[in-house]
Amino acid sequence: MQEQKLNEIQLSQFGADKLKKQALQYKKLQETFSKRFSSNNNNQFYILSIKWLNQWKKYVSYDEIVANKAPCMYFGRITLDRINDDLQENVIKCFLYDPIETHPWNTFMKQECQENVDYIIIDKDIWEFFTSYYHGISIIRPSNGNGKDKQVAVNLLRFKCVLIYPIIIKQISLDRMHKQTFESEVMQVDRNMKLKDYQELIQNTVHTFQGNFKKDNNVRIWRYVTDQKDPYKTLYNEIFKQVTQLDNKDDMCFDFIGELLTHQQYEYIEDVGIIDTNLIVFEFKDDYKPWCIRNQAIQVEGKCESCNVFRVLSFPCICRKVAYCTEQCKQNNYNYHSSRCDKHGSDDESIKSLIITSTSVKGIVGLSNLGNTCFMNSGTQCISNSYPLVEYFLKNLYFNEINMDNPLGTQGQLVKKVGSLIKKIWCGDKQTITPTNYKKAVGQFQPMFKGYHQHDSSELMTFVLDGIHEDLNRVKNKPYVETKDYDGRSDFIIAKESWLNHLARNQSIIVDLMHGQYKSTLKCPTCQEVSITFDPYLMVQLGIPSLKKRTISFKFYLDLFQYTSMTIPFDKNKNIPFKEYLKHLGDILKIDSQHLFGYIANKYTSYEFFDQNKSIIEIRKSSKKQNLCFRKLTQEEIQIKKKFPIQFSNKYYEYSSKKPFNQAGVFIIDEQMTLKQFHLFIFNNFKLFFSEYNQLNYQNQVLNQYYTLLYKTNQNYRNPCAFCNNKICYDCEVKFDDETVEQIKNKLLKIDQNFNFEIVILWKQSPFKQIRLSDLFEHYVKQYKIEVQDTQQINPISKSMNYNSSQGNVSLYDCLQYSQMPEQLNKENTWYCKVCKEHVQAFKSMQIYKAPQLLIFILKRFKASNRLFKQKLETQVDFPINNLDMTDYLINSNIPSEFQNENENFNGEINKKKVIYDLYAVSNHFGGLGGGHYTAMAKNKFTNKWYNFDDSIVNQISEQSVVSKSAYVLCYQLRTDDSKNYQEKIMQRMKE
Repeated sequence: MQEQKLNEIQLSQFGADKLKKQALQYKKLQETFSKRFSSNNNNQFYILSIKWLNQWKKYVSYDEIVANKAPCMYFGRITLDRINDDLQENVIKCFLYDPIETHPWNTFMKQECQENVDYIIIDKDIWEFFTSYYHGISIIRPSNGNGKDKQVAVNLLRFKCVLIYPIIIKQISLDRMHKQTFESEVMQVDRNMKLKDYQELIQNTVHTFQGNFKKDNNVRIWRYVTDQKDPYKTLYNEIFKQVTQLDNKDDMCFDFIGELLTHQQYEYIEDVGIIDTNLIVFEFKDDYKPWCIRNQAIQVEGKCESCNVFRVLSFPCICRKVAYCTEQCKQNNYNYHSSRCDKHGSDDESIKSLIITSTSVKGIVGLSNLGNTCFMNSGTQCISNSYPLVEYFLKNLYFNEINMDNPLGTQGQLVKKVGSLIKKIWCGDKQTITPTNYKKAVGQFQPMFKGYHQHDSSELMTFVLDGIHEDLNRVKNKPYVETKDYDGRSDFIIAKESWLNHLARNQSIIVDLMHGQYKSTLKCPTCQEVSITFDPYLMVQLGIPSLKKRTISFKFYLDLFQYTSMTIPFDKNKNIPFKEYLKHLGDILKIDSQHLFGYIANKYTSYEFFDQNKSIIEIRKSSKKQNLCFRKLTQEEIQIKKKFPIQFSNKYYEYSSKKPFNQAGVFIIDEQMTLKQFHLFIFNNFKLFFSEYNQLNYQNQVLNQYYTLLYKTNQNYRNPCAFCNNKICYDCEVKFDDETVEQIKNKLLKIDQNFNFEIVILWKQSPFKQIRLSDLFEHYVKQYKIEVQDTQQINPISKSMNYNSSQGNVSLYDCLQYSQMPEQLNKENTWYCKVCKEHVQAFKSMQIYKAPQLLIFILKRFKASNRLFKQKLETQVDFPINNLDMTDYLINSNIPSEFQNENENFNGEINKKKVIYDLYAVSNHFGGLGGGHYTAMAKNKFTNKWYNFDDSIVNQISEQSVVSKSAYVLCYQLRTDDSKNYQEKIMQRMKE
């Protein structure tokens, strides 16, 4: 049908030549695009829809034309959409004023779009080429950087915002402004723009306002934060409460608790750290009226904060946000201002004065998510609960050890930000901290973390801890160290020599607490030559052994439409009949086995309904290339005595042809049911499609109008239809009469004993006037099709299905043993064997020679499944919270710093002792590789209780809930004699 329609469209030779010319022009432009892209004169680019581009390539037969082949069937014969129609998003824009109204940022693009999936980046030359032939919506984005390092800022920072000036406050006071202004209005901006330039751009819109607005210094930008769901409504209500009592002659002002955003504090937009819970308020100044917002951060024309007298304010608060005319005024205002004062907002020497007091939160603090920074918050919470390290910061020892000369460090800038954050977490009194300065420092010194993309919490921890080490490295001048060969010497001699070489270049609190030592062994597969080296490590990466178990996969339907794909262990040795297997399945699903119904669904043939005595192994084997399905029967279906399963499928008319709608299943009915009752039964199951279901009369308003019920005819074309007896029948209508289903079935069985009773529901029109059938069905498919591959996750459809299976778990000890096993190097990573005189794929094994006081494990959940993609291992690793016995997994049972007390005849290899660790923190990862979410769990040193840190939310949890399949980074502390009464010592120190 489609080919026939395409052939009806005739293309002239002139038109064909024109399209061929377009294809070759685009090819030429695309070939030179990279050169134009890296040009320093080119800093503005366009977004082009891949969907439209692929459509155009069909239209001009691009692939065939550039390959000098005959055009494809679509050549000049399809109707193109408007360029970028699928990318643009219509939102309520806050600014409708020049120059922002016409600014490229004011074109909003769907946020979930991905480069090379939904769009590509092109330049002005390519865009003008396309728009010279076709109409479209231009989506322009600026670039940052130069040359090959240039990046186009496609996904702009979108934020909620409102405008404030006296007329608006006046209208709020009269309750006339809610809908016009305080609604879901947004703006977007390039994160890399300077805040000062952005403020100037906003100021340039004032000439379009009606009123007497100042020409210069006419705008202030504020951040409003609330924990309410609707910040627009919350701010409106706060203003409304204050201004409803104002008279016409009163100043339209209100008290505002928020943060003034200035370019002195934040250089770039990115530095502000705008998050979804923020509302950005743009306040404009009327030339003859005061500012609308009153805030303690702003001095009112030199007026003393306490006595309100205009004087020289010589006594500023340490926060530099308020000032007073005398010391007495400052004291008088102390109680009022202290609750609003952030004494330690900066990272200067004032941070030294922070100490733990009775009002301190002592580590039980949330960290605000600044936009995809859950990975940072999770890793940072693990670091901030590493108490031996925390103690070092709390005592201000890091100030005296900053290495200003280390080229690998940051001249103390990173460690100061880390120290400031840790001191606020433990000594401060705020329940939530917004780590803007810390994030800025991390991004400044590691560009990978500069933006707002999701990253890995273990990578963040590695960078921060390495950064602390380099900033605090006590070695000012690193000597050259020569590594000696193995030469058959003892492990202890080589290990100690390697560790001393490491200390010659690296000494810091991180080395003292967290650096351990690996023994790395390489063995030639040809001559068995061995090379042994000892290398320092910060974290131990542990592989997760795979447990290949036999499984059985099926779809579990909670009702007629909703299903979950499940995979559970399967014991091939238990060859039991199907009815017995239903009991086993019922125990897992927490459902009475008599309420389960099973069948095999096949896309092309009739469903198979099981004999209750059929072997489950035989069923599993026959369902491997099909779909094994189980459904929970409804209460009405359970009460049916003579149950009769009927397969059904949905189809719909489109362009005079039947199309399948991917929603099929099985009805369970009573054989005594009449066809009238059967019609009404099906209609009841489809009431979700009808908004006025209860008011509709089926026979007069639905029957054969919205859909028709058909028997699927599966007779040989030579034989007459078993339902209507006609020789030519393409599915036969189910009548609306009093004949019973049992009578129909008996009539069919006389004709064919193997006949399958199947119903087709053929839709003719959509119940919703504005929605096409295909769109309607697609919506419900997405809504009800819920895929869950892993049985360890709780089914989101039903909380009753929370079964567990320990068969898929491994222990941390399994991972330790597995990670010590030899692994052959790949062809891209060979080792040069001195004996064979060639590069070989040696066998490499890694063993932990010594472990440090703070031992951190990374579970290698992310592994490459091929060269392009990775997969996440969802295997649950059972790890001990207390009493992790590392004795058998360490070659030397002493910590690295004890090398100085060891010799070849007396060391931790010969005189082994018990090495026990206790867990103190975990970084968790939920979800897949595309992003997911990170949280942390940690045991607080003061309360001795476990807490879950989910960004800004902190909750106490039970110790039992710490072990989960989401665990990713595990942090352990060595148990020593000194640590037995560690908690009591801390509490005693607090009392002192």
